[in-house]
Amino acid sequence: MVAVSEITRQPTRTGTALALSAAGFAILALGFTTSTAAVGGLAATVALAAGLFSGSRRVVDAAGGLFFLSLLFAGASGAGAEALLLAAVGSILAWDLADNARSVGAHLGRETDTLQLELVHAAATLVVLAVGAAVVYGADRAAAGGQPITAVVLLLVGVVALVAVVAR
Repeated sequence: MVAVSEITRQPTRTGTALALSAAGFAILALGFTTSTAAVGGLAATVALAAGLFSGSRRVVDAAGGLFFLSLLFAGASGAGAEALLLAAVGSILAWDLADNARSVGAHLGRETDTLQLELVHAAATLVVLAVGAAVVYGADRAAAGGQPITAVVLLLVGVVALVAVVAR
């Protein structure tokens, strides 16, 4: 008789590590905008870690909201488009990888080897985000005047479009 162990329905270790690494990148990018935005990013990362360790989708989504508010504050403070786009890519990637880790863990369990699955998901998400950020950056550079508010509006449109694509 083969012993069967119970599945631990918690976020995967691989996904958790990837999500927290992306969140660290987002904090670093937010650090090039304002210190207040960086502190907001740090708070979002702490919330993301709490959501991952508890397996709570609501806490992970709240962390995504904190990242969004940090990006809004950085944009309203007149941060450059480059830092905002890098921070947005890191923030969205962190949120998406955390949500994926939670979902995969709920279906397959924490102990399952999901490295290849999650690396492919992370790479595909990163490609989509990079292409979207490149389009937004190109539109920002093409816009006349280079007003900081233009960067914020384009960033928000880009973030909404990227989240819509990643969520599918």
